[in-house]
Amino acid sequence: MSSEETVEVVIPLVKTITSLSFRNLCYTVPQQQRGGSDKKQLLKNISGTFRSGRLSAIMGPSGAGKSSLMNVLSGFKSSGVKGRILINNEVIERAKYRQLVAYTTQDVPLLQNITVQETLHYAADLKLPSRVTRIHKTKIVNDIVSLLGLEKCAHNQARNLSGGERKRLSIGLELVSNPKIMFFDEPTSGLDSESSYQVIRYMKELARQGRCVVSVIHQPSSELLELFDDLYVVADGRCMYQGALEDLVPTLTEAGFVCPQYYNRADFALKVASMLDTDSGDKVNQLMKRMESITTEHLNGFHDDQHDELLDEGRRKGGSSPQYPISAFLQFWILTRRTALGTFRNLALTRLRFIGHILFGLIVGAVFYDVGDNGSKVLSNISCLIMMLMFIVFSNSMTVVLTFPLEMAVFVREYKSNCYSIAAYFCSKIVADFPLMLAGVTCFQLIAYYLTGQLNETNRIVMFWAVCALMGWTAQMYGMVAGSVFPVDVSPFVVPSSMIPMILFSGFFIRYSELLDVFKPLTYVSPFRYGFEGLALTTYGINRTEIGCEEMFCYYRKSVKVLELLEVKDSCYWMDVGGLGVWILMLHVLLYVSLRLRLRWNQ
Repeated sequence: MSSEETVEVVIPLVKTITSLSFRNLCYTVPQQQRGGSDKKQLLKNISGTFRSGRLSAIMGPSGAGKSSLMNVLSGFKSSGVKGRILINNEVIERAKYRQLVAYTTQDVPLLQNITVQETLHYAADLKLPSRVTRIHKTKIVNDIVSLLGLEKCAHNQARNLSGGERKRLSIGLELVSNPKIMFFDEPTSGLDSESSYQVIRYMKELARQGRCVVSVIHQPSSELLELFDDLYVVADGRCMYQGALEDLVPTLTEAGFVCPQYYNRADFALKVASMLDTDSGDKVNQLMKRMESITTEHLNGFHDDQHDELLDEGRRKGGSSPQYPISAFLQFWILTRRTALGTFRNLALTRLRFIGHILFGLIVGAVFYDVGDNGSKVLSNISCLIMMLMFIVFSNSMTVVLTFPLEMAVFVREYKSNCYSIAAYFCSKIVADFPLMLAGVTCFQLIAYYLTGQLNETNRIVMFWAVCALMGWTAQMYGMVAGSVFPVDVSPFVVPSSMIPMILFSGFFIRYSELLDVFKPLTYVSPFRYGFEGLALTTYGINRTEIGCEEMFCYYRKSVKVLELLEVKDSCYWMDVGGLGVWILMLHVLLYVSLRLRLRWNQ
């Protein structure tokens, strides 16, 4: 596809980008040691320049600081960073800089149930201004699909893509906004030689179109290395070489390192970079000092009175343009549609979850058939109530907790790419998942309610449903909070193990008066207490006088006896609803805070 056929989307922040320079970058991370914490410096006053129109490779031995440099330059890491990053010798405010830079990590998380074309369309909706028409966006997506050779898998869901196709799709996600600066962290990892060559060839084409393209590459073959124009070799957090590929061997030869004939130049550069702690370490240090002096001369036009921390500079400046290309409401609407589509296609979250509610409703109705209006089976009916609550809670919390951690990686990537705000994602996630939860709980409650023979009174049915819906809402939010805080291999254990103690204080297994004084306050923080009390009051309260009985004598013929047994005679239904409402409100706050904490942990 020729460049004339490609739709160009102009980023109005910086008109022309010819180079990206960085000076005296330092990056430190906390490190836990015996006897206390310490800091480890990963980048040590490193400087350099990357030019547009050229494909640059960052190389170095393991632990040299390649990925750290990439994370800092892309703006994905900001904590512990000092130094200056310049575009055309100017410091760019942080929000604008994030709009100019595209960063593709080594393993880009994708929403597994969304197709390639849909993924690109949603990216276009989020990254392009609302003034860009739908036809224009469609042409951009089609051009990207054609450019990256994704025609054959355009309608495949992300979970069915091969490694090479996933890599190319991740590149396409960044191409949507036509960035001028693109970073890639080991784009060939996990790919065979042919797929690796194709990916780098696509990156070469992006650089030829005038972009500044930089990639971390690990031990490329000679054929793969020839695709790169410039090399930037890192050793121990410092620059050992920066320049054109053809100048690598002469520069190393001048420093006293002779490359054998027919030897892979990339392998030789890595071998030299690994000699820092050997007898040849002095020559490597001299080479580093030489590169630092060359870079300093190149960047001496920048004034030293600028602040030393770019990220703080960005926070203080007020940008004239908005941070996001579309409004908060549009972000919310697009994310809600995307989440709903992914949820609908998720077998565990939709069909199995919905069918499970119906099947378990039938099972509960069959086991506890017609016990609701039978005074001789009151205890069985009470067991039915707690069983319904337990199923609603665990079914709605566990399904979410198994999928939400996987979505968190996508959220972190897209937020750092400046696609949308935390509030937009937070609201869309709640709204998109709520109808499915409500539909499942409603089907389960109605089936179980009528089969178990509860009173067929409209107000009781509505009040019973309200408690079940609130418990389902609480459970879903609880699962989201756990999924956002804990990894996917820990959260399935945390949710049930933390909920079981709450069930103990519901008032079913042990009455409130029989608890030790130290445990009594815990009943007021258990959502199961409010749910169980609410169902009990709905079933046996609200002016219900007598319970039907098939036998000659029923001790629990009077409903007040049941309320006294459960010690809820003086309780109030609306207080229980309010207690669940407080729980839901608190979990919403915790979810929002956990999302912010997750982003802070990834800074």
